[in-house]
Amino acid sequence: MKNYIFLLFVLTVLSSCKKQSELNTIFNCDTVNLKNASNYSDFKQNFKIAIPSNWKTELYYDEFQSEIFTADTIKQLTATFVLDTSFNYGNLKFNDDFHKKTDSIIAVSNLQKINHGNLFFKEKPAFWYLVKGTKKGFNYHQFNLMAKLSEDTYFTAYTEVYGDFNVNERICESIAILDKIEFLQ
Repeated sequence: MKNYIFLLFVLTVLSSCKKQSELNTIFNCDTVNLKNASNYSDFKQNFKIAIPSNWKTELYYDEFQSEIFTADTIKQLTATFVLDTSFNYGNLKFNDDFHKKTDSIIAVSNLQKINHGNLFFKEKPAFWYLVKGTKKGFNYHQFNLMAKLSEDTYFTAYTEVYGDFNVNERICESIAILDKIEFLQ
């Protein structure tokens, strides 16, 4: 009987533990709980995202994309981050041409690639990279994520982190928001 109770306890504890996403593991993120979040859908109803309700959030769309841009404007720029998420129409292939173009954009922007890799985001093939440089007179980090959703659609997100204070923590907070995205298509 004691063994049965112990086994039940272990199974309960294991089932209550949420598996971290690949991005959380890569960036060694602690669990981030977003408070007072509101759900936003992009204009074309392709995805839904939970964003803290006191953040300034703008939506944009055209024939090629539908975008949600958000930031905590109550904090100073060096204490928060900017997050841009976008559902895009077009074909995305993670091939040599894609990587050459990405490296070219990074070089032209005078940014240094810190890390990058392939993974699955929401069970879709994805590529991410982290760069650093200077922008608007600040040291600057940008985390980028691209996920192929279908043959003719893909998702992109980038996080801009200004300054050198708590860079990884702010990237982890943006990953916590990204991990809660729900694709509606």
